[in-house]
Amino acid sequence: MWTLSLSVITSCVDENWVDYDINNDPDAPNTVPLSLILPAAQQSMAYHLVGNNTVRTTGIWMQQFDGIARQSFTEARYQLTPADVNTVWGSLYTEVLMNCSIIMDQAGDESPNFVGVAQVMTAATLGVLTDLFGDIPYSDALDGRNLNVTPIYDTQQKIYDTIFDLLDKAIINLEADENFYKISGDLFFDGDTDSWVKAAYSLKARHHIQLSEVDADAYTKALAAAALGFESTDDDMKLAFTSKNKSPFYQFMDQRGDIVMASTMYDIFDNLSGSVDPRIDTYYEDFSSGASDPGSENSDVSLPGDFLTAEDANIFIMSYSELLFIMAEANSALGNTTDAEGNLADAIVASYEKAGLKSDDDNYDTYVSDAESYSSDTSLTNIITHKYLDGFGTNQPYSDWRRTGIPSISLAAGAKLSQIPTRFPYAQDEISYNGSNVPKVKITDKLWWNK
Repeated sequence: MWTLSLSVITSCVDENWVDYDINNDPDAPNTVPLSLILPAAQQSMAYHLVGNNTVRTTGIWMQQFDGIARQSFTEARYQLTPADVNTVWGSLYTEVLMNCSIIMDQAGDESPNFVGVAQVMTAATLGVLTDLFGDIPYSDALDGRNLNVTPIYDTQQKIYDTIFDLLDKAIINLEADENFYKISGDLFFDGDTDSWVKAAYSLKARHHIQLSEVDADAYTKALAAAALGFESTDDDMKLAFTSKNKSPFYQFMDQRGDIVMASTMYDIFDNLSGSVDPRIDTYYEDFSSGASDPGSENSDVSLPGDFLTAEDANIFIMSYSELLFIMAEANSALGNTTDAEGNLADAIVASYEKAGLKSDDDNYDTYVSDAESYSSDTSLTNIITHKYLDGFGTNQPYSDWRRTGIPSISLAAGAKLSQIPTRFPYAQDEISYNGSNVPKVKITDKLWWNK
């Protein structure tokens, strides 16, 4: 009797009466517009990938900063714990990589340009993550809208293959003409697909040069990619913060202020043979106050300047100046000395411009002349030393130092290790909840590409 009644009731239901959306909350949409997902992912990417947490640590280890209190004090002595990297690890996976995965899934075949943007962002994020941590989860970690909380770890070599594959696919997608959704909400390039293509090629050049110790063709590949990359500082992949949405370093210095400028970078600037470097006034709050010897806890020195700590400071994901330094190194290694000299001079000038020098400034020609004089030396030491100055506020000096040993950096006073760390530890949350898959490493172990 029950079965019959149920059958009758079911058969008499008018399908036009059924409200299939009855369980959908109109105030909590199931699908968030791509134009809202994208800027949220980009803000988090700028903040966590380069804006503060990672760069503060690597900048301390590269002795551009010195940590004088609290966590920064311990990091200056090479004490970095799994708990210290929980925030950056979790944020980059859940706020950046997950959102990029959703964009790719939601845009699909109908909007390849949007997919291409997410692929470039994913590649850039994986690049910094793997260069800090080594093996990381990716192929088993993200599946459309789902985040696997116990993923296996891909080797760094596989991650690099993934980065190049993502960038190659991104270029194809970004050059597609037919798109249902036009790119909107883009904080990096305002939807300009040509700029995104240049960014993809520039990032390819970065990661090819990073493999110079494990790939005999790295320099040739880097030059081929760079030829299609950024063409001026106007092309820089950057995000500008605002007085309402204050920059990461502004917030850190305002709330904690645990770092000062360190003597290693200061001494390099001080020993340059040209006129007063135009970056000094923006890198340093007061260059005349001097800098702290790493580990000395000297707080009576210059603080970081507006280049990083202004409310509206720019966060650089990839820059034209970095690309030119890559070209200088590659051409020098391949014996193309004249090209290397031109690349290096242009790279230094682009670095000046990134820091605020304008072509109509009174001393512009003098600075160009300085750059040309510096570029007569195309040794790896000179190129990477100047690239170290340009990379202030990014993780690239740490990657280049591990790869080349340049500049020469001594242990900080009071160091708790016998050598400078060569990687980050894995996040405590990963160890706690995915421990069977987390590689067992020490922060002094070398990465795959770091021979």
